Amino acid sequence: MVRRTRAIFGVVLTAAVFLSGCRGKRVSDGNIKLYYAAIESGDYYEQWASLLEGQAAKLGAGFEVGYAEKSIETQTMQMQSAADGSDVILCGPVVSDVVPELKAAAKDTPIVFINNAPDDKQLEQGRYIYVASDEYMAGQYQAEYILQQYANRQEIHVAILKGPKGASGAIGRTKGLKSTLQASGKKIKYVFEDYANWSTDTAKSFMELFLKTGSPIDCVAANNDDMALGAAAAFEEAGYDTQSVLFLGVDASEGGRQAIMDGRMDFTVYQPISSQVSAAVEAAVKIASGESIKEMEGATQDGKYILLPFEKVDATNVSQYE
Repeated sequence: MVRRTRAIFGVVLTAAVFLSGCRGKRVSDGNIKLYYAAIESGDYYEQWASLLEGQAAKLGAGFEVGYAEKSIETQTMQMQSAADGSDVILCGPVVSDVVPELKAAAKDTPIVFINNAPDDKQLEQGRYIYVASDEYMAGQYQAEYILQQYANRQEIHVAILKGPKGASGAIGRTKGLKSTLQASGKKIKYVFEDYANWSTDTAKSFMELFLKTGSPIDCVAANNDDMALGAAAAFEEAGYDTQSVLFLGVDASEGGRQAIMDGRMDFTVYQPISSQVSAAVEAAVKIASGESIKEMEGATQDGKYILLPFEKVDATNVSQYE
């Protein structure tokens, strides 16, 4: 009888240990390790790394970062290396098309994607998720502002400065802008459109060339604030009446907010980076712990996304975002 009781106890104990392992690690144990595979170094992504590390520390998780410097090969190797010692990888894909390769390199390690969206087919509840804001909404907000300002105009001349070709932010923001403008029923003429790759200098060069054509223009809608600022600088240096043109960006960066306060820029869209960072790390910790993300703010029904809302920013409320 004693032997049988011991045997039963041993089976129960083994099952309990097994089930405990299935539930995942606990952050309170201090052994959850996160890795951030960043697109490149530089102020923007290093800021992300700093914020992610700070949030990981708050939740008691370890953190490391690697910068791919826009190299697919480098990022793939980083994913392979991180897979050996990380519970979850936070990844900004250099190119969204190579996400299948990145997943293969990470082996069985779950991935929380940020910065650049994978195709929906590459996402999977509880294993491969994407944390961001709805990029379409940023472009939609820009278009709504343009339509509001030119409510009495039937024809609007628009220049578009886009982020890198293939970047989810560039695709979504441009689509939201165009779709909303077209749905207005007004005659929309796109007098200029090109990829300025998030760059102030590139945007400025493009607009300098455009201004030489003498084409009419009513607004410059840029996928980010840096490009909007580059466009504004080109108009200013050319002696153009900037008060007759709308300059719109996205991010509500420090430079963008200051430009709105100075009257050099008209509109931007606040991207809640701090909220995205908090959500990305929280989701990573939950996944490592075997918990669901479905109850998190912004989580979609299918469990593949956490989407946090953009916010409209202009001269009437810019001081709230300092």
